[in-house]
This record gives sequence, C-alpha cells and structure tokens, in this order.
Amino acid sequence: MLKLLFRNWHRYVLCALLSVIIWAWVFTLLFYAPPKKRIALYADLPVIDGNGLSILLEEDLPDGIRRVEAANLDLSVFDADTVANGDLYLIRESDLQAVLPSFCEIDRSLFPGETFYEADGKTYGILVFDREQGLNTAGDCLFYAPNERYYLLFNKDSGHLGAWNGSPDDAAITVAQHFLKLR
Repeated sequence: MLKLLFRNWHRYVLCALLSVIIWAWVFTLLFYAPPKKRIALYADLPVIDGNGLSILLEEDLPDGIRRVEAANLDLSVFDADTVANGDLYLIRESDLQAVLPSFCEIDRSLFPGETFYEADGKTYGILVFDREQGLNTAGDCLFYAPNERYYLLFNKDSGHLGAWNGSPDDAAITVAQHFLKLR
C-alpha cells in the first residue's frame, strides 16, 4: 500500500493543485469585479467593518456596477497607482492640502445641505465626520479619530464621475449620495 502511494505521488499533488486552481477561479468569478464594474472607497482611517459598509452601499447600486469595495488607505504609502484605482476617498482635514491635486472639484448642487471643504475658491470635499457638530457618517463601520474632521473626496481620474470628468457613468456620485445618508 505504501509502495503504491509513493509510486503515484505525482497524481495526488496534481489533484491537490487542480482543486486549488479551480477554487481560485470560482472565487474570482463570484467576487471579483473589474474597475469598470465597481466603486472603490478608500479611507484614511481604520475600516472596522469593510464588508458591512460595502453591503450597506451596495443596496441601491446604479446599473452596470456590481460591487462597492471599502478598504483602508494609508497616506504614508499614498502613490499614483492607489489614486488611479479608487473612486471615493475619506481623508482627514490635516492631510488634505498634500493630496488635493489628485481630487476633482465637485458640484455643490448635487449635495444640498452639506458642509464642504474649499481651497482656492474651489469646492473639493464633503464633511462626513466632525465631533463638534455631532456629524458621524457610517460610524458603525469606520473608526474616526475624535479630534479630526474627515471629508469625502472624488478622484479626478475615476471612471465613474460622469460629466465632471467625461466618464461614461456617474455611479461614484450616486454611491457618495447613498454614503451620506448613513448618518
């Protein structure tokens, strides 16, 4: 019996390898969405429940979008690839000036009643957390630093901003409006 096992070891290894490849393919097929079919929300703060936040934001997705991905973003390793891959960003006010060129100016009329971040006479971000004002958006899923203000910003290179940057759809704006309702 042991002799047979050692003589056919390559078949057992091949079966194990094939099962890993098949399960990886099934997982990718079920859960991966290419950038054109997903909205990426990166947060410069600890995301306590990224899956929960994704599920909340996926309740009313625009046509053509399959998934919302919520993940941490560490600004100490903020690079061009990260900016190019994301659509929405939650950034603390103290870090905004350093990264502002990566984000687009927004249309205030799409977000009535909100408080905005302005620089050089342009509107860039929407206030989502301010302890003094009692503002806490998606606080069950995100861990905001209590002494900071956080803003929601839009990547100027996003493929989901519609007329703002000439992209084919405005799904990021729709998801942002839905995110702002999570107060």
